[in-house]
Amino acid sequence: MKTSVTQSIEMTMSALVMYWKRYFEQSMKEYSIRTVTMGAVLYSSYLHEGLVQDDIGKLLNMDKAYVTRELNSLARLGYIVREKDVVDHRKNHIMVTPKGKKAAQSIDDCRKKWIEAEFSGISEEEKEVFLGILSKMVGNLKEKLFSGAAE
Repeated sequence: MKTSVTQSIEMTMSALVMYWKRYFEQSMKEYSIRTVTMGAVLYSSYLHEGLVQDDIGKLLNMDKAYVTRELNSLARLGYIVREKDVVDHRKNHIMVTPKGKKAAQSIDDCRKKWIEAEFSGISEEEKEVFLGILSKMVGNLKEKLFSGAAE
């Protein structure tokens, strides 16, 4: 049975995600960061320190409950603290502790090593074409399958 281009793309993208998860989780064990999403919440909090929880969710396209669970885990590890907004006490600004900054810097190192390995032997032009195609695919999916639907 011949594999279609679509199936090949899906299988290749799944393999990329699987390898990234495996590499990331292995690399972050010493920091007790168990999942890619937990790392993404910490890394985003580090890059955009002081954001409120809702904004982190929007930035990562994650629902509020999931972001809250990840932030609770990060708080238990001592990586973040929540500071109440002085005007709106319902909002919590996420601040990264020194311990959290060290873990976030390790995430940054992990990302850099991954990107270097992933794009080894691939020209800048090839990267741009590839990313352009992926962006078009995402746009197509949003437009054709998710327009008007709650995201």
